[in-house]
Amino acid sequence: MRERLHGWQEKAAPYKQWRYHWDHGAVHDVDQIEWRDGQPICVLELTTNHVIDAHTKEAVSGRIWHQFAGRKLRQVAHTLGVPFFVVLFVAVEDEVTELSVCHLTKEDAPWYDMSPGLYRSWLSSLPYGGAGAGAGPTSR
Repeated sequence: MRERLHGWQEKAAPYKQWRYHWDHGAVHDVDQIEWRDGQPICVLELTTNHVIDAHTKEAVSGRIWHQFAGRKLRQVAHTLGVPFFVVLFVAVEDEVTELSVCHLTKEDAPWYDMSPGLYRSWLSSLPYGGAGAGAGPTSR
């Protein structure tokens, strides 16, 4: 990965806090849009927990499926013509140790557990234009 000129810092927190308190309209941040050669590949919603288990996966997918944020992120992905994935991860001392990915096309869509290396390979192999996105991450 190339070095960022100014490192990575979350600098938008004051703006987000200010904007979320408005009494009109709606707002939701997009965690990540993955790009290749100037083309969007997928929309990623990132969430973390201290453990990845069936209960956590069910709670996360249910929350994201039903809440405004998830509905709107699926709409963003659809508009871009790319898949929408939820990425649940465990981090220990800022090191990602395990991940699980869900292509959230329906509320009970399956989750795929991955090591950091497998996740990197899977994400790097996603095709342009969402082709083949219906397949599970482990099938690539």
